[in-house]
Amino acid sequence: MKRSSLLSLLASAALAGSAIALANPVRAADDNDKTTTTTRTGTYTTSKGGSGTTSSVTTRSNGTVQRKGTWTNAAGGTGTVQSQRNWNKATGTATISGSETRPNGKTSTWQGTAVRNGPGSVSASGTITTANGKQDTFTSTDTKVAPGTWDKQQVITTASGKTIDRSVDTTVADGKGTRTVTTTLPNGQVVTRDASFSQTTTQTPSN
Repeated sequence: MKRSSLLSLLASAALAGSAIALANPVRAADDNDKTTTTTRTGTYTTSKGGSGTTSSVTTRSNGTVQRKGTWTNAAGGTGTVQSQRNWNKATGTATISGSETRPNGKTSTWQGTAVRNGPGSVSASGTITTANGKQDTFTSTDTKVAPGTWDKQQVITTASGKTIDRSVDTTVADGKGTRTVTTTLPNGQVVTRDASFSQTTTQTPSN
């Protein structure tokens, strides 16, 4: 596979991971009487030799989730990501959307829907518009396997019909968390990303 094609696939995989991971409504229940703010800071390494730092702030209130995050790679390049999720409790569905700007200044966006399958399980699907104007699609199922532990299975289909599979395992306990992302590219190459983070959560009365 040509290097340019590989980088494009990796970018699509990374973006789809952001789209689903940041917007999935299974991770926390909303309290209609309170606004919950979760702050995370951490580090990551990849099997490709990459590393960096991350930070994010997620605010939940009345069925709406807003998240803003940044990351800085080892070369000092900074990227940003933001997402929104609006949950309709009557229908058990949510709309999700967001955007990501990578260190090279290129921006991609996504939108989609999510549905609650049952306690601790949510499926999501949608489209990604990449920085070069092409459109990929994604599907995912996120399952809570134990208190503080989630398993996510994702499939990304690129505009050219290539398929990328991702597995995301996340564990949070006592204000600390880890996340391992395993991505299998169309040519069979496997790329991993390991992250660890600290987390604080506060609640205030909703207006």
